[in-house]
This record gives sequence, structure tokens and C-alpha cells, in this order.
Amino acid sequence: MTLIDGQLIREHVKQECQKYKSIFQASQKEVAIIRFEASENASNGLRARYEAARISAEQKVATFNAIGITPNYIVLSPNIAVEQFDNIIQSINENSKVTAAIVQYPIPAKFTSSIGLLEPQKDIDIIRRQSNNFFESCATAEGIARIVESYAQRDSNVAVVGGGGFVGNGVIKYLEASRISCFCLEDGDDLSRTQAADIVVSVTGRQGIFTPYVLPSHRLIVDGGFTPTASGAAGDVDRSAYRIPQNITPVPGGVGPIEMAILAERLVKMDLGVELGRWNYQQLQQEQMQRATIIAPVARVFFAQQATANPQSIRTERENLFVLEGSNYQIRFNSTTQSLTVARTNEKLTLIRLSLASNQIETARGITNEDVTRWQQIQAAIDSTTTQSNDRGMEL
Repeated sequence: MTLIDGQLIREHVKQECQKYKSIFQASQKEVAIIRFEASENASNGLRARYEAARISAEQKVATFNAIGITPNYIVLSPNIAVEQFDNIIQSINENSKVTAAIVQYPIPAKFTSSIGLLEPQKDIDIIRRQSNNFFESCATAEGIARIVESYAQRDSNVAVVGGGGFVGNGVIKYLEASRISCFCLEDGDDLSRTQAADIVVSVTGRQGIFTPYVLPSHRLIVDGGFTPTASGAAGDVDRSAYRIPQNITPVPGGVGPIEMAILAERLVKMDLGVELGRWNYQQLQQEQMQRATIIAPVARVFFAQQATANPQSIRTERENLFVLEGSNYQIRFNSTTQSLTVARTNEKLTLIRLSLASNQIETARGITNEDVTRWQQIQAAIDSTTTQSNDRGMEL
């Protein structure tokens, strides 16, 4: 079983979009992101959906900030008047600085018709549930379909569970347009019918409906569910079933980051008229692994040498975690898991995770050609026995 890393795609697209960051910053364009709070009498299930909307909205804020677009994040009480919400939508339509708008679902029923007031050309996520001149389906549906495309073969058959819903229907339309065979199942149908497919997509939002008892081995499972729980986010696939498919998108870390990538791509297309190159997950994964293979052994040797020659440069963050930090990169050694990770300084994203026990690279994402060049320079310094010049800036 292989976990599909949605952050790998998000980082790739972010790097592509950042080529236009200065243009976005100069234009001072905005994206409006609107979400509603849950009402006081909302059920626990509905509250979970509103919490998922909050998490998604905050991810969108981070995504747009990263590529130079200012997010205008608006949080509304469910008790505001319909007229007030209508006025907000109309002000978005009339503001030339707002290039796109997103309204997070769920929304209180009384505001449903107001969504139709949004100008189609600003509807980046098809919240009006009608195609515009740019896109046919929501970003989540497109992201799921494009992951499927990365793994589909000529004779593939895709089961879309929840295919009658907004997201599921968008997945089916996208795949059928790509001539990939699909069939639709709904929540409550006999899930053993997925045995007729080699790829399964689930977008029901029903926590843990896929268990080892109903989920046979497939080439790919795309889990589009997201339910916040006390112990963390859960998807449609129960954790006990993760070992069964050959490849699976985990929750969290799978479809969510891919959705963010699609929205960033769409913004570049809508605002600048630029169509970014098509990505294929397996190709991106191979490219990242090749770059990680160059960097990981250098990081391992560098950390070991510094631990011996300059131990005061390594701080103990907790009993089992030791950190070496430079101006560009941070190396972290976990003595419990026997793993080494590489990240950029002041960034949370792990670029590389190396298992020291097996000498296997477990994570490779977000690595640029510039990263490879810097680490090759570090390798050259190691080879010329100048690593003691850690204090002179030759380090990380």
C-alpha cells in the first residue's frame, strides 16, 4: 500500500504559480472566501461539516497568500439577514479588485438562492453549481478526477460512491469527458459492487463506511471524505482498510491539498489567462524521488559530521529530537523512529523524510532544482574537508 501525498501536488503547483507572484502582488487583487458559523441548535453531524468548512477556508487563505493574492476572509453568523448576504455578494461582483470568490458549504438554507447572484466569471469553485466559461465542476471534483487520470489504464473502470452528489457528479462528468469508464453508487448501496472496478472514488462524507470487509484490493482508492473528530480528521475509508488498496489518498493530506492546488491553478487561468502545464502524480513523484536521492545522503553525512565536530550546533528540542538549523535548511533527527527529515528553515513542510533503519526515502516533496544545487555545493564542501567552517556560513 502506498499513500498518495497530496502535498506533493500542492507544492508543485504553488511553485509554478509563484512565478506570477510579483504580478499578483502588483495588481493588489483579492479572493473573497466566505463561510458561515454553525447555528446554536445544529446537530453534531452538521457541526462537524461546519468545522470541516473552517479548516478548508483557512487552507485556502494560506494557499492564496503563498502565491501573492490577498484573501478577504469573511466569517458570517447564520443569523444575518438574507439582504445582508445579498449585499455582500453584490459588493463582490462590483469590486474590480476581487478576482474570484468562494462560499464554503454548508450554508444555512435561507441563503441558497443568494449564491446564484455571484457573477459567473468570479465563480472559481463553481459554487453556483453551473459551469462558466472556465470550469465545469468544483475544484475538489477536478482534483479527484486528475488523480484518477494519473493511475487509470485503458481498460479501467471507476466506481464513484456518492456519484449523485455535487462533487461525485463532477468527478463522473470529468472522467467521462476523458473517456474513462465510470459507474455510480450511492450511500446505502451494496458497496461490494466496487469489486467490479479497479479504481474507487468515495465522496459520501460518511466516516469509515469502507472497511476491510467491503473493500477488495484496487489499484487506487480516492477518499474524498473529511470529518473532523476528537482524535483527528477521518475519511470515508476506515483506517483498518488502508493496507488493502495498492494506492490510497489518506485523510488528512490527500484530496484536501490537491483541491488547494486546483484552486491556485484556476486563479492563474482566470486572472492572467495562463494555463499551467498538466501534472501527473506518478511523474511528479518520480521527479521528487530523484531529487531526494541526491539530497538525502548528503544531509545524513552532514548531520553526522556536525554531531561529532560541532555538537553545540545541534539543539535538543525534546528527549528524542535533535535539530541542526542553518540559514536555508533544518535537519531533524528522531532517535525513537530512527528517521532524518529535511525542511526549509522557518517552513513547516517536510521536504524529505529518510528512514535510517532501512535507508529508504519515505517522503519527497516540494524539492526544487535550486535545492539540489545547494546540496551539491554542501557535498562539494564535505568532499574538500571544509565542513569545519560551519561558522563561516558554508553550512545549511
